[in-house]
Amino acid sequence: MVIGVDLGSNTLRVALMNSEFEILNSHDFMVGSARNLKPGGKLDVNARERISLALQKITQIYDFNSHKHIAVATEAFRLASDGELFLDEIHKSFGIKFKIIDAISEAKFIELAVKTRLKTLGIESENSLFIDLGGGSTEVSFNGRYKSFKFGIVRFYNEFGSDDVSSMQTNAKLVTKEAREFIGGLNPSRVVLTSSIPTNLAMVKFSLKEPKLANGKMLEFSDFERYRDEILNSSSEVNEANYGKDRAHLILAGIILLESFLAKFSEFIVIDDGLREGIIIDEILKDKI
Repeated sequence: MVIGVDLGSNTLRVALMNSEFEILNSHDFMVGSARNLKPGGKLDVNARERISLALQKITQIYDFNSHKHIAVATEAFRLASDGELFLDEIHKSFGIKFKIIDAISEAKFIELAVKTRLKTLGIESENSLFIDLGGGSTEVSFNGRYKSFKFGIVRFYNEFGSDDVSSMQTNAKLVTKEAREFIGGLNPSRVVLTSSIPTNLAMVKFSLKEPKLANGKMLEFSDFERYRDEILNSSSEVNEANYGKDRAHLILAGIILLESFLAKFSEFIVIDDGLREGIIIDEILKDKI
């Protein structure tokens, strides 16, 4: 069995998986690693504290001494001037050694996880476009081509978040221009979305209680407008019930980003598995060689 930890720009995700690729336990913590972070700047003090608290919890839940583990950090830690230093502190405090991976490796791990999940669902993965909208970056893979784009929900909200939705939409068009042009030249058989935004939307749309139940569910492009308007017109209590405490603004930012570069497509398959599962599967496959 292998424990995998994905310390992302928005979420810390941990899971325990067996050699048959079955997830035995999993947890997600909203840590907002990229909040208030500017390229080359330092990690926010509050973000560091949230990460440490989450790690404290997972070391109480998971037995890192008995099970092999692999831990990776992504865009926020690629950007932060003190990313490596903070991860060294984590290693000393919790015994978890994180590796900062590059964006292309991240896209490949995500692709591995998504293809594995699609196979278990009986869904064809050939000629599929995989899109992971993260907190600090967005990874795209298609038929052996891998791209990473410098926008994500936390990063976008840090720079352009406001009460003026039309302004956010205008800025989203600008930051996603390169991704939109890249995707525009592709002709996939299906589009698969992975990350917290599509999973959350699928959970609301289908009244699901657990993220894993979102695997294989379908979202339509029109759902983005539907839930964007619903968030804007709902009370904070309703939004908290649907998306969690203090998360509606990030869900809204994510929806606006997805709308801005996916208008070419009408429907999407949702897969909750991502980087966390990909690094574990990769490790298990290495052990089987």
